[in-house]
Amino acid sequence: MWAYCGHLTGVLGLLGVLMGALTFAFYGDIYEAIYEKAMIVTPGSYSYEMWSEITIPMYMKVYFYNCTNADDVQNHKAKPLMKQLGPYTFLEKHKKEGILFNDDEGTVKFNQTKYWWFEPEMSNGTMDDVIVTINVIAMTAAESTRWPNSMAEGDYPFFRYMMNDTFAETKEEMFMSTTIREITFDGVDSPLLTMMEGTPLEDAVQMPFDKFGWFYGRNGSGEYDGLFEMFTGEKDIGKIGQIKSWNEEEDLSKFYTKGCAQLSGSAGEFFPPNRDKTSISFFTPDLCRTIFFNFKEETEVQGISGYKYWLDMNFMGNASVNASNECYNPHPDLIQQPKDMYGQDIPSLKPLEGAIDLPLYNGMLNVTSCKFNAPAYVSFPHFYMADPALLDHFHEDSDFWPNEAEHSSYLSMMPEPGIPLDVAIRMQINILMRPLEYIKIMEDIDTMMFPMIWFESSTVLPDDIVSQLKFLEIAPRLGNIIGGVVLGIGVLVTSTGGFLLFKRSSFGTSV
Repeated sequence: MWAYCGHLTGVLGLLGVLMGALTFAFYGDIYEAIYEKAMIVTPGSYSYEMWSEITIPMYMKVYFYNCTNADDVQNHKAKPLMKQLGPYTFLEKHKKEGILFNDDEGTVKFNQTKYWWFEPEMSNGTMDDVIVTINVIAMTAAESTRWPNSMAEGDYPFFRYMMNDTFAETKEEMFMSTTIREITFDGVDSPLLTMMEGTPLEDAVQMPFDKFGWFYGRNGSGEYDGLFEMFTGEKDIGKIGQIKSWNEEEDLSKFYTKGCAQLSGSAGEFFPPNRDKTSISFFTPDLCRTIFFNFKEETEVQGISGYKYWLDMNFMGNASVNASNECYNPHPDLIQQPKDMYGQDIPSLKPLEGAIDLPLYNGMLNVTSCKFNAPAYVSFPHFYMADPALLDHFHEDSDFWPNEAEHSSYLSMMPEPGIPLDVAIRMQINILMRPLEYIKIMEDIDTMMFPMIWFESSTVLPDDIVSQLKFLEIAPRLGNIIGGVVLGIGVLVTSTGGFLLFKRSSFGTSV
C-alpha cells in the first residue's frame, strides 16, 4: 500500500512540475497568439466588432465666446469683452461604413460617419441661445482679396472695391448675431456663400458650403472626414491601426511641404502594442495632419495603470520653439510688394525677400491650408500655453482663465496592449482679424486673434469595459502565477510521494 501511494503521488507530482514548467515556458507565446488574433481587425474578430461601431460613450462639449460690447468694438475700437457660453454637450457616436479589406496589403478602407445628439441635462444653455460673434463669412470672403493677383491677373484693387460693394449691398457688418443651433449644426444663411456661383470667380473663392456652421454638414455624413485606409495588423501587429492613406493619397503634400507632408500615426482607435515613454501620434482630418503626444507621466484610470501622453509646446509652438514645426505652422504671411490704388507696384518700396509681415504667435497653429484658406488658427482653449500678449487685445473682464486641468489635451493608455483608457482633446478655433484697405468694415480694425469656439471631446469607459481591461492588465502575468502555483503543488506532491516511498522502505527494513 505504501509503495502504491508513493508511486502514484510521485507521478502526479512530477506531472504537476512538468505542467508548471511548461506554463512558465509557453504561456507568454500562447497569450500573445490569442491576443493578436483578438486584436487584428478582421471580420468576426473581437476588435472588429468594437471598431466598426464604437459603443463606448463619447461626449463633445462645445463652448462659445460671446462678444458683449460688439457695437463699441465696431464703432469706437473698444477692446472686445468676451463671455463664455456653454457647455453645450452632445452625445457622439462613430460608425464605419464602406468597409473594404485588402488582404494582400493587410489594410482596410473605410469612411467614418459621426452622429451627435444634444444632451440638455448635461448642458448649460439651450440650442436657441443667442450669440454675437465675428462675421466669419464676411472675413473669409474679404481675405480672398488680400493678395494681388491671387484671384486673377491684375485683380487689385478692383476686387477689393467689388467686395466692398457686395458687403454694402448685403448689409454685412463686422459682427453677426445668430443662435447656437445655427452656428453649430444647422448653419447660418448668407448670400456671400453663393454669390460666386456661375461667375468666373467660382473656383477662385473657396466657398465649399451653402451655409456656415462649425459642424454644418457633419452630422450623419460619411464623407466629411474623408476616406481612410489603415493597417489591420494581420501582416504586422506592430502596424495595427496605423494610417496608410487618406482620400487616396499617401502623403499630405496638398497641405504641407518638406517633412510635414508625411502621413503617419494612428487612424483613430488602435495603437501598436508595447508603447514606451516617448510619444504617440495619430492623424486628425480636422487639422489635415498628424499630431504628436509626448509622454507626461505614469497614471491610473479607474484602477488601471497606464501612461499619460499630452500635447505640449512642442506641438503648439512656432518654429522658435520647435524648428520642425516650420512647415506645419508657417507665419501668416510674408511682406508683399506694395501697390498703389491702381494696382501698380510702388518702385520706391522694395521689401526684403522672405521678410515676415505678420509673425505667428506662440501657441497658435496655422490651419488655413486645411480650412479652405479661411484665416483660421487653432490654439488650446483660453489661449492656454499661448503667448500672453494675445490676451492684451481683450477687455480685462473677459472670460479667460487658462489652466492645465481644464484646457490641456491628453491621452492615457495601457502601454502593453496599446489600448486608450482616457482621452480629452480640447481645441479652440480663432479667426485672424486685421485691416484690409478699401473694404469699409475692415479698414480700421485692430490686428488680433479673435476666439470663436472651443470644444472638448472625451470618452467614458463603461463598467463592463473597465472589468475586461483590469483582467487584461493581469492576464500577461497570469501564466507566471498559475505556473508557479502548479509547480509548487507539483514539488509538494512529489516530495510527499518520495516521503511515502521512504516510509515504505524504512518499514520494510525494520520488519
